[in-house]
Amino acid sequence: MLKFLTKIRIILWILALIGVGFLVGAGVNAKLAQAAANLRSLETQTVDTYPVETETLTTSNWETWRSYYGQAKSAHTQNITTFEREIVKTVEVDVGSPVKAGQTLITLQVAARGAQVQSGKTAYDEAKLNYNRLKQLNAKGGISQSEVDSAYARLKTAEASLRSSQSTLQRTSLKANIDGIVSVRNVEPGEIAESGKILLSIVDPKEMEAELMVSKKDIMKINKSTPVEIYVDGEKHTGWVKRISPEAQSGSGLYPVVVGLPETSGILPGTYVEGRFQVSRQQSVVVIPSNVVVYRGNTQSVYVADGNKAKLTTITTGEGREGRVVVTSGLKPGDKLITSGNRVLYDGAEIINSDKLGSRTEKEFEVRS
Repeated sequence: MLKFLTKIRIILWILALIGVGFLVGAGVNAKLAQAAANLRSLETQTVDTYPVETETLTTSNWETWRSYYGQAKSAHTQNITTFEREIVKTVEVDVGSPVKAGQTLITLQVAARGAQVQSGKTAYDEAKLNYNRLKQLNAKGGISQSEVDSAYARLKTAEASLRSSQSTLQRTSLKANIDGIVSVRNVEPGEIAESGKILLSIVDPKEMEAELMVSKKDIMKINKSTPVEIYVDGEKHTGWVKRISPEAQSGSGLYPVVVGLPETSGILPGTYVEGRFQVSRQQSVVVIPSNVVVYRGNTQSVYVADGNKAKLTTITTGEGREGRVVVTSGLKPGDKLITSGNRVLYDGAEIINSDKLGSRTEKEFEVRS
């Protein structure tokens, strides 16, 4: 009987121990499950979400303009020179003087030339008189035709000599061929005017042009229909291509391009100008701000919004200016380009548009930002 009671007690102890173990195990599992749930909740709460601004990409036209420099000049000029070495008698104008076509500007000494004209006229009159006399005698049979022909030849020689001396006399009065303003004066009365030396220069300011020196890479892109903008002291004028030199200037390798200037520009001869040529025009291209491009080695990338995540996208770029750059591959119209907040992003980062932040509570913003 005693042994039976002992066995009963042992069985009861074993059952009690099993029950205690079960209760302890259940409590531990509950604690572990609660800890796991708390950890998942904490992880969810501490995921960073970055506020960004986006721009939906569209296509636009892209124009490339290149600047070149040169000087303005008059399209019509006249340099006053003399054909022979002579003493200057008078100079009728000064630098800045307005002149009219046909106006006398300089007179040269004429004493010797006047005597030459008078001598030539006397010789011509005598030759003419002799020719008429011999012609009458020939008609009466008094002389041969060959004598008349010889007299005629002498008459023509005397006539040519007279015209030459008269022309020389006329060239002692140097006149303007165009309306304009005297820009250069290199002679004074009493000085000797050397043959071929520029004594005065006249410019017509009503029709101005500029000669711009263009590089080899752009000269083939320019023609008479190329748009041109002229800048002087920050003021813009519209020009047009007049002439393009097919030969580079010696020593510089640059090609002269003459551009017409509007009469209302007020640009004076000798003024330095900047000319901007439209050397290319692309249609329907994607253009983005250059400051959003991320450079890593030789790779260029940008972040785009893919739902609520940032996606790092590799791109290639073309020409750029004024803070904008053409994208030649990697982006397309409709992509949402991240334009602000992209410096702290990484591929796959959670994002939210800045304009949506106002709908979030202060506590939520502190946790998620």
